Amino acid sequence: MIVGELYIDPETGTVNTHRDSYLPKNLTVVSVRRIGLPAGATLGIGLLGFTAAFADLLYPWEITTTLLIAVGVILSGWQVGQLKLLSRDLRQSELSGVIYGRYATLNAKRREIVDAIMAARQEADR
Repeated sequence: MIVGELYIDPETGTVNTHRDSYLPKNLTVVSVRRIGLPAGATLGIGLLGFTAAFADLLYPWEITTTLLIAVGVILSGWQVGQLKLLSRDLRQSELSGVIYGRYATLNAKRREIVDAIMAARQEADR
C-alpha cells in the first residue's frame, strides 16, 4: 500500500487507507520502522568490502560503478519505511494495517494519526 493512499478525515477523525478505515480511539500502536535499512546496509557494506578486496583487479569504471551502487543501496534502505497500525481489536487479523513508503512521509503521517487519536480520546472524555 502506498502512503499516498493514507489520509485522515478531519471531520470524522478516521484513518483511511484504500481498503480500510480505522477509528483512532481503537488504535493502540502506530509505529514506523526503517525496514529496508538492515538489508540495504548489509548489501552496501558487502559491495564496499568487495571493492576494497579486489580493487587491484578491477578497472576504475568498475570500482566507481560498484561504489555508486553500494551508496545507492544504503541510501535506498534508509528511505524505505513501514507504518503499522495495530489494535487489540485487530490482533491476529488480516486487517492490521501495514503501509510501505518513504520513511519521512510515513513518520509525518504517524504524527498526524497520533494527534487524531489524542483528539478522539479527548472528545470521548467530554
